[in-house]
Amino acid sequence: MIFVTVGSSHIPFQRLVDALDALPGDELVVQHGPADPPAAVARAVPFMSFAEVLEHIEGADHVVSHAGVGSITCALRAGHTPLVVPRLKRHGETVDDHQLELVEAMSAEGRIVAIRDPAELARAVAAAPARRPAPAVIERPIHAAVRAALYGQAPRKQPAL
Repeated sequence: MIFVTVGSSHIPFQRLVDALDALPGDELVVQHGPADPPAAVARAVPFMSFAEVLEHIEGADHVVSHAGVGSITCALRAGHTPLVVPRLKRHGETVDDHQLELVEAMSAEGRIVAIRDPAELARAVAAAPARRPAPAVIERPIHAAVRAALYGQAPRKQPAL
């Protein structure tokens, strides 16, 4: 299964959704946002809950995504090398080119496969690295502090050094 997500932006990412026609539709699960849905895919929905996104990332052979930090991070944590198409300002897909900057930095580190032209999507998926076992998550004090802040809880006392 190939899971495709365009994130939760209210701005359509039609350029990526249109490129999905080159992939085997029966293998695609697509979260397409406000863009027109792709034709002939296994499943296409405008938006998914975070839990659903994680479930599809966990079950996917490959993850294709916009260059959203959350989408990329979740794919990496599940052992994927995500195939990433940045939203671009010149196409009206975002307000600036921060996604392009992220793609350039992460592809230089070999953490993602950068797809600068959606016409290259099918070739990139065919050549994509196999999924690795998910890396072990090491809990650090910052994790507990961020979780506490998100849930409005008092942070746990850390032992004195």
